Order: sequence, then structure tokens, then C-alpha cells
Amino acid sequence: MRFTKITFIAVVLISLLVNPGVSYGAATAYKNEAVNGVNLRYVTVDMSNDGIRPVILNAQNKITETEPLAAMAQKVEAAAAINGTYFEAYEGVPIPWGTIIKEGKVIHISQSGAVVGITAAGKLLVDRLTFDFAGYINGQYRAIPWRINHPSAEDDAITIFTPEYGATVTLAPGAKAAIIGKNGLVTQIATADFDVPGGGFAIAYNPAVAYLVGERYKVGDHVTYDVTINTTFTSAKDWQDVTVALGAGPSLIINGVITAEGQKEGFVEDKINSLSTARSFIGATAEGKIIIGNMASATISKAAEVCQSLGLVNAMCLDGGGSTALYYPANKVSYAGRNVNNGLAFLQANVANQLYAKPSASKVYVNGSSVDFTAYNINGNNYFKLRDLAWALKGSGKQFDVGWDQASNSIILYSNQAYNTMDGESPAQPGQSSQGAVPAKKTSSKILAADKAIAFDAYNINGNNFFKLRDIAELFDFELAWDAAAGAIRIDTAKSYRR
Repeated sequence: MRFTKITFIAVVLISLLVNPGVSYGAATAYKNEAVNGVNLRYVTVDMSNDGIRPVILNAQNKITETEPLAAMAQKVEAAAAINGTYFEAYEGVPIPWGTIIKEGKVIHISQSGAVVGITAAGKLLVDRLTFDFAGYINGQYRAIPWRINHPSAEDDAITIFTPEYGATVTLAPGAKAAIIGKNGLVTQIATADFDVPGGGFAIAYNPAVAYLVGERYKVGDHVTYDVTINTTFTSAKDWQDVTVALGAGPSLIINGVITAEGQKEGFVEDKINSLSTARSFIGATAEGKIIIGNMASATISKAAEVCQSLGLVNAMCLDGGGSTALYYPANKVSYAGRNVNNGLAFLQANVANQLYAKPSASKVYVNGSSVDFTAYNINGNNYFKLRDLAWALKGSGKQFDVGWDQASNSIILYSNQAYNTMDGESPAQPGQSSQGAVPAKKTSSKILAADKAIAFDAYNINGNNFFKLRDIAELFDFELAWDAAAGAIRIDTAKSYRR
């Protein structure tokens, strides 16, 4: 199935917005006990709590570093955290070996092991996944990348690097790379070490295939790539909504069935497949509660038995041995071995003081054409990114432009003017957000139209202003209708607004 077309045309860098007054409450609970003869310490996370949000932790916010789990967790004021996927812990650059999906974006893959993912709705999935990449130059299929953010010494490797890599990319002698800016356009052909541009990416070709760069890429070309996820046991559709994921393994239970066979997932080491050793694990109950924890010592068959006793219907091992770690500040738990490359944390805001916006799944048609908007639902109303709306209506009879006056902290709306894109924007359709619930706050800026202040409900989400669609429709006088049969919102700029 097609997981997502990652165009990197207008990427918003998303920071972890955390309410400084964190309250842990009943959404999480810690236990230290023996289950079936195995000593456990584990945290139960109630995903039905609207204040809970899972996030991926990267050491030093890079792919290439290590850090204590507790240090990573404390930076985002996590309510709980656990170590993540395998990584190079013994020699060379400490890069991960397993899959990582962060904020809905694939930033690393593995073609073996198992993957645990959590959807925007808080549903936990476990499956044996494989990944395919396809690169496009000016809309034509022209590249077959091997991996993402994982340097390779193989002479014919083709690798995608994104800003999440976080370090200078080292090119081997004779290698080349196409550097793509945040507008999706090739900015240069690199023959030496380079840094990935913010909001962009690069495709690096090792020496044996470097000649393809000169044949296929030139400055100004538009480049995109697809990531396709192939599933084994789970619904392909479910993975479209995954916001965070970690690949490790072996899997222990999938859909209620024990699957603890490391060899079937490509594992060859006895310490993983047969020996009794320290293991970290993650899983979910039939009711949807997620449990993260450490086992002092267990074989994978014993680990699966323990997880069943905990009521888990999906479960998987994370990195173990010296990487085993767990963080739970409410009980002053901070267990860790070595520094680790990555982890999984759960943030819990004080719901009484923090408003959350959830991604809107509504289809939208503008003058009959489908448009993918970044949209959120807040208290039952759909809110759209203001600039996406201006972009979508450009060239119509109800087009408008968006301005900003920093001195007066004012957003200015200009009717009957074509939208002028900001630096880094591209004339492609704006992309639908795939994140889970995110913090939202009332926009503090004034809103002006025709030199008059307007009392609109508007919210700032991840640094962008979102407006109620109906308010914009009334202001610029275009029809807004709900098509129940299609389950879609329809915008018609040839018709006037109707209450």
C-alpha cells in the first residue's frame, strides 16, 4: 500500500509543545512485580486520555548520537519513556538499525524484524513490515533509493537523507548527491560532504552509480519520493494513520497470536532468539491501553507468555541487554544501562488548561477539484490553515492574499488579490496533516480586513494560524456546503455564502 507521498514542498518544522505544568494523574500507572517468575517494571498508559501523546525521542535530536534515555525524556517533560530500536552501540557512528516513523514521517527503515506503530487515534499495531522507495524527477519515476538516513559503504547504494539526520553527510570519493531544497527543487549537485537543507532532503549515489546523478538531475528539477509500506498481518489502511513507530523485535504477539520466532524476522543471534536476557517491550491490551516495560531476564518465548499474562494482544521486544531503559518520573523511576540512540515517550498535558486539536478527516473539494488541506477539529469545528485556503482559492473569483504586520502583531487579509507565496512554498497542493492530537492556543494576533478588526476564532497550531472555514467563507462570500453522500466539504467560489 502507499503510505505517503513525501514531497517536502512546504514542511513545517514541528517542535514538541509541552505544557510546563505537567500532571501525570490516572492516565499512567507504574508497577514493579514478578509475573510468571519474571521480574518486571512497567508503565500502563491509558490512550483514551485526551492529554496523552506519543513522541519519538532522538538523542541530541539527531540520527547519529546517543544520550541517556532520562535526559531525552526530561527535555520534553515526558510522563513516561522507554528505549527504542537497535542501534550501532559498539563501533562507528551510533546510527539506528530499525525503522523509525516520527510525526508521521518515515525517517529510517529496516527490512527485517518487526515494527510497532501508534496511530493518531492511539491504536497500537505490531507487524512484520517491508518498505519500498520510489523517486520522481519532474513527475517521472527515475530513482530507486535503498534506505533513508543510513549511510552505506556498498558501492552502488542510493540513500535519502533528510534534516532529521542532523549531521553533515559524508560522501565517499567519487560519490554524488542531488540536494533538494524545501520547495522541492534541486539546488545543487554535491560532490563533497554536505548538510541537508532544512525542509528539504538529498539523494546520495555511491561511486558505482554516481554517474546517474549527472544523467538524471539538474538544478531546478522538481524531485519527490514515495515510501510504500508492505504489511503482513495488519490492515494496510491502519498504517496510513500511524504517527510514531519503532522497528525492533522479535514480535511477541500479533492480533492475539504468539509470533515469538526471531528467525522468521531475520534475527540470527542467540541472545535474541534463544537466550534468557534483559528485554524491553511494548504492547497493548484489547481495551487499547499501552504497556511499556523491562523484563529482568527472559527468553522470547517466556517474554510472550508474560505479555499474555499482562493481557496484551499485541506486543513486541524493543532493544534489550545493555540498552534496556525505563523512565517514569511520577515514581522516580529512571532505570538505564548504556546511552541510547532513540526512544519512545508519552507526553501528558494538564488537560484542564491545555486545548488539543485533532486532525480533520473531511474531504474537501474546491470548485469540483479535490484538495488535501492541513485541517484540525477543535470543539466540533473544522479549522484550516489560513495560507492553505488562500493558496487553494488563488485564481478564483474569491481569491485573497495574506499579509503580516510585525509591528502591530496583525494578520491582514486582502480580498480580490492573488495569494503571494512565502519563501519555501510551492504551487503544489497543501498536504493533509497525519499527526495525532496537538496542542492549540488562541491566536494572539489581531486580524484585519479592509482596515477593520475582525473578531474571528483563530488558533495557532505548530506555529501556523488556523481559521474556522465558515468564517472565511462568510468574509469572502463563497458557498460552503456539506455533501453527506460523499462525506465531503464543497467550496464553490461561483456562488455566494449562505447561512
